[in-house]
Amino acid sequence: MSDKPTSSGSIDLENPEFHKVMTLLTSTNRSVFLTGKAGTGKSTFLRFITDHSDKKLVVLAPTGIAAVNVGGQTLHSFFHLPFKPLMPDDPDFATPKRLFSFLMLNKPRMTLIKNLELIIIDEISMVRADIIDFIDKILRFATGNRRQPFGGKQLLLVGDIFQLEPVVTPDMKEILRRWYPTPYFFNARVFQEMDLVSVELTKVYRQTDKSFVEMLDRIRIGAPTQADMLAINSRLDPKGIDDDNSAFSMTIATRRDMVDHINESRLEALRTPTRKYFGEVTGEFPESSFPTDLELTLKEGAQVVFVKNDVGPVRRWVNGTLGRVVEATDDEIRVELENGSVYTVERECWDNILYKWEQSTHRVIEEVIGSFRQYPLKLAWALTIHKSQGLTFNRINVDVGRGAFTGGQSYVALSRCTSLGGISLRSTVNERDIFVNPTIKQFSRTYNDTAAFDAALNSAQADSLYGAASEAFDNNDYAAAVRLLCQATGFRNDIANPVISRLLARKVQSLVDGYDKRYLDLLADYAIQDAKLLDIAEGYFEKAETLRTKKWQPEKAVKEYDKALDIYPRHIAATLGKAQALLSLSDADSAISLLDKLTEDEPSDYRAPFELGRFFLSCGDYSNALDRLLVALGRNGNVAEIHDTLAEIYDAVEDAKSARHHRKLAAKLRG
Repeated sequence: MSDKPTSSGSIDLENPEFHKVMTLLTSTNRSVFLTGKAGTGKSTFLRFITDHSDKKLVVLAPTGIAAVNVGGQTLHSFFHLPFKPLMPDDPDFATPKRLFSFLMLNKPRMTLIKNLELIIIDEISMVRADIIDFIDKILRFATGNRRQPFGGKQLLLVGDIFQLEPVVTPDMKEILRRWYPTPYFFNARVFQEMDLVSVELTKVYRQTDKSFVEMLDRIRIGAPTQADMLAINSRLDPKGIDDDNSAFSMTIATRRDMVDHINESRLEALRTPTRKYFGEVTGEFPESSFPTDLELTLKEGAQVVFVKNDVGPVRRWVNGTLGRVVEATDDEIRVELENGSVYTVERECWDNILYKWEQSTHRVIEEVIGSFRQYPLKLAWALTIHKSQGLTFNRINVDVGRGAFTGGQSYVALSRCTSLGGISLRSTVNERDIFVNPTIKQFSRTYNDTAAFDAALNSAQADSLYGAASEAFDNNDYAAAVRLLCQATGFRNDIANPVISRLLARKVQSLVDGYDKRYLDLLADYAIQDAKLLDIAEGYFEKAETLRTKKWQPEKAVKEYDKALDIYPRHIAATLGKAQALLSLSDADSAISLLDKLTEDEPSDYRAPFELGRFFLSCGDYSNALDRLLVALGRNGNVAEIHDTLAEIYDAVEDAKSARHHRKLAAKLRG
């Protein structure tokens, strides 16, 4: 994927915020929160990411229908999450053994988790903080990386916290309050250990009226002006535009019973024959994940909404397109769209997938474990605010009944429409219906923080350089390791970090230990090779000794001595034998030179200077003889023959006292 995205089809890849997200996902391991007001293309961008990312990833969602819509799994099915509040101090999950035993995560699922590089969670605004912390615990235990948040895995969290919030019952709220100030995902304790980079998409594609977009922005953050309230309530029409049967419009209501009543009564009012279309379910496909009714009841004239994008080369409709049934037979349904086009609709198939790790190809694969087959239509004169999220309509009727009962509902409802003129209110919208939790406002101040984005890129560069330095160190390229380490500190200085300091200390110690072991191994190898060479040289030495001492063939002996010394130059006995053979051949100069060199090369051995001393004594050169014998004596004073020879020298120079002294020492040594 190129560094700079370009437009592709209907997706705006020149969007600057989306470009930042792609940079973070491709160039860093930093977790990202991708958010944006209604109509900014979050779902479209998410599909692009899943289709084009090279990372091993899974796409998860908090509900079955949301998971089916994004082609993924639910959080609960992927991680085997319990449905109870998941407290950090719950003893059932205190250790990896207890956790995995409770969750019954099998080895294939653990292998998959370990190999993941990116975990995408859609509709994150509906996910509780305790679930995020629990996922963090699972990932740390599963990867064995307990030091890093989420076990070092990258997360992409997608959603708008100003829209739908987590569903928390009163009893659950009391339990969660012990650990969390609010149930919103961003209050998870793991985010105290890491910087989540929040990127908000700001370009709105759904609405083009700038003043309407700005009004929706103020409503989104819970700060509508008096003029905004007047403008919204100017659309009050208790009768509602949906009473006009010729026009396409959608009623958006807060409660499911209101929606069911509208759809049932409008269908019943039609005087056309009722048609029932039965879907098919194969394998595992939970009813809660059905994208439409298994038993779909329609009539000609019924208003419907498409619940799946058209899969043809030219997309005739998308998820959320409104239409009207113009022909309904047992075998065929024809639908007219808002633009007047009429199409025959075919049955579609939705898959329930299970992510698996394929070891042979090192890929994350999607195993289809069940499917749902039905016409991609849903009776839709009315939808709940929740079901309308992500959809776009030209004409809507907003019916909040007794008022919005969760934060963001009014904003979601109003922002479904492409223009203010397309909105009709069944009842007045009060300021109390437009409320936002202060915690959400505070968290939103972290959106599009340029410093956080730059810090993430610098941190990623530092991570890369530190990793390269570690690899260079392991490959014994110490110059490169030092250079890379210095470059890394320019992006982020981790040297004073205790963890990094310990790592560096271990690296250096491992280097020292490695050299110590290598030295000892080399010594052992050398000793083995040395012994082998000495053994071979001994054969030539023994042959040379026989030639010199028993067969009186000094010339041949010299050749055999040379063979022994070529193989093992430090063979002292062979050098001494060769010197004796050279003396027998009257080559005194060569013998003396050989023994002088041996005297110098083997400073702890007495034999070379001793033989030289005896030779000079035999020649009557008492001065050189005495010099060599004293050297021999200095090296080993416990050899009787050295003292005997010294006594002879002292006798020759008429030093009777010294001669007697050395004879006594020789006698004493012989005992």
